[in-house]
Amino acid sequence: MNTYLIISETIYHTNEALKKIKKDIKNTISFNMEENNIDDILSEASYLSLFNEDKCIIVRNAKFLGTLKDADSKKNKEISEKILKYLEHENEHTKLIFILNGKADTKKKIYKLIKDNNNLYISPSLTKTEMKNELSKICNENKYSINDKSLWHILNNSLGNFDLAYNELIKIMTYYGKPGEIKYEDVINLTSKTIEENNFKLVDSIINRDIKSSLKLLEESRILKIEPTIIISLLYREFKLMLATLIYEENKMTISEILSNLNLTEWMLDKVHQNLRKYHKKEIKEEIVKLSKLDYNLKSGNINKDIALVSYIVDSCL
Repeated sequence: MNTYLIISETIYHTNEALKKIKKDIKNTISFNMEENNIDDILSEASYLSLFNEDKCIIVRNAKFLGTLKDADSKKNKEISEKILKYLEHENEHTKLIFILNGKADTKKKIYKLIKDNNNLYISPSLTKTEMKNELSKICNENKYSINDKSLWHILNNSLGNFDLAYNELIKIMTYYGKPGEIKYEDVINLTSKTIEENNFKLVDSIINRDIKSSLKLLEESRILKIEPTIIISLLYREFKLMLATLIYEENKMTISEILSNLNLTEWMLDKVHQNLRKYHKKEIKEEIVKLSKLDYNLKSGNINKDIALVSYIVDSCL
């Protein structure tokens, strides 16, 4: 059987499982079940190249295998039936790999088939101590030494998020350049980034219409598990400050009056003025309306939270 299932809460452990499954296969095609339909995925999986070249098809967000409320919906049942039909005559040159971030429904026929064929990779939830030990192991494998105090600082600064802690560790090892002892003072200096800092950088990038930086920081906010509504609220606040400042200045209010009414310091007002250079009054109003609608649709469940801010960033930055 050439169909696999990876169940993991972390990007790191998902990638480790992918390495084991893919081995030396270089031809890799990625799909996302929130963006691609199962017919296209299975069509690609069934396709035979002229030279019967081996390939891997990675399918992320395989929620049809999960335990969510909609896991038994008509759509997910159809997906399962189509995959089971494919498995009757699967392409021996294709490794079809489904990835699920969450709990699987162990009663599903596909799950049982994959498990019975030893093609199931499960990464259990890690305690903080297990995360610390895993980070220590990664250091040892790369011939670096690091004490527990440093590892705990990395973990705590990453809010117990293993992927973020791993990225911080890689950043530190890259800073050193070659194997050796990682010093605690360097760890402190190199892991100064916080959630609040990330949020404000993301908001600034969006207001500056820097799409590349915005999407990169948005991905980091996802790793930090920051809710999109928090970013929307911060953006909404910035645009409202910009609009209020414009209106106050149009009404000939003094800087002191503006600072008092908006409860701002001088440097904060300077930043508002910098942002105002990039927008016309009409554009600011449009952004406020867009953010209000986005916030409503998110809270009403009318839009997927994973794509909400991506759509907004693309629309506002381009």
